[in-house]
Amino acid sequence: MDGVILGKEVSAKPGESVKLSNLLTDYYLHRLDARGMDAAPRIISRRRRELFKTLAAPPVLVRQVAKSLELQEKLEGRLKMELKQKRRLMAAVKESMKEFVHMFMECPPIIARCTQPCLTFEQCSADMRSMQRFHQQSNGWDDIGYSFVAGSDGNIYEGRGWKWQGAHTGGHNSKGYGVSFIGDYTAALPSQHSMALVRDQLASCAVAGGRLVSSYILKGHRQMVSTACPGNTFYQEITTWGHYQP
Repeated sequence: MDGVILGKEVSAKPGESVKLSNLLTDYYLHRLDARGMDAAPRIISRRRRELFKTLAAPPVLVRQVAKSLELQEKLEGRLKMELKQKRRLMAAVKESMKEFVHMFMECPPIIARCTQPCLTFEQCSADMRSMQRFHQQSNGWDDIGYSFVAGSDGNIYEGRGWKWQGAHTGGHNSKGYGVSFIGDYTAALPSQHSMALVRDQLASCAVAGGRLVSSYILKGHRQMVSTACPGNTFYQEITTWGHYQP
């Protein structure tokens, strides 16, 4: 993915001298400020999935992979593929591309109650481990309680995931998944980027993968148990989302 993205960026500036060390440093080592991904440059490694998706649409990938396999057959001195063989190859490539697109382009890879959003993989990972320790040692739970946790570094982190029942909403854990955003959102919102990851991409992946029904219901934590979570400002935002239910 990175090679395609960086190659496209360089080729888009013909005649310009590009210093490779600067390009790689900016791409891989850009530091986010307090605004998180909302203020990040367009070309950075944390955006590789969304960038690659725009550059290599599935139909394009299918044609390119099929051509590569056909060329390999010819280079190895085998007989030219007949039309039927080509059709079988295209069908196989398309099926493989579906899985590739779902796992690596549509779904982001997959934080300890913290007042500040985490802006780096290292910080978010530390927050995840801290929250896991708190839930296990102080609460006596088997694992971190949430199903998923959204950071402000461009990633969603897996807690108990789709396959294991969470421990996030007493009396309702068997009926849904719990997603947390690291930070205090009483008077502020998470970044637009992290909200979109959960609201749009995580949810669509869950529906496509059969984890959620397409008519799923979205609720704020405070609607289910006595808590101020997810914060007044963020809760008001959630009430505007498509699957929210009063």
